[in-house]
Amino acid sequence: MGKKSSTSSSLTFEESDQQDYLMEKIFDGISDIPDKEPPLEIPLSKASPKKKQVSSYNTVSRPDQELDLHGKTREEAIMMVQNFVMTCHANEFRTALIITGKGRNSGNQGPVLNKEVKHWLERNGKPYLHDYHDALPRFGGSGAIWLNFK
Repeated sequence: MGKKSSTSSSLTFEESDQQDYLMEKIFDGISDIPDKEPPLEIPLSKASPKKKQVSSYNTVSRPDQELDLHGKTREEAIMMVQNFVMTCHANEFRTALIITGKGRNSGNQGPVLNKEVKHWLERNGKPYLHDYHDALPRFGGSGAIWLNFK
């Protein structure tokens, strides 16, 4: 209807009955939209009795903590992983994610950090971890390691 403007700003706001009508029309149709998508369920293999438990692999939306190792040397990464795992366990986190990257900038040697971190976890992670595995694609896939703490 009328224009409102501010002298200290170049913005102009207009009121319109038509805009109210359009907004009402939009909100009337919202009741047809579901509140949220159902969670993605990944069927568990019947071949392995260990997988009968519901794991965080398919039920957790985000890890409790993350560590990004991009750009770190092997030695820096291992020291950071050791501190990270022990700290997460001490803080009673259930899950964590270590982002190692896929090694695309590693040249001929391939993904160094992912192999080294998994090797460290295999040798030293038993007191802290139930298990670990490559992350789901939405969390980095083979460029990240998902940890499940005891």
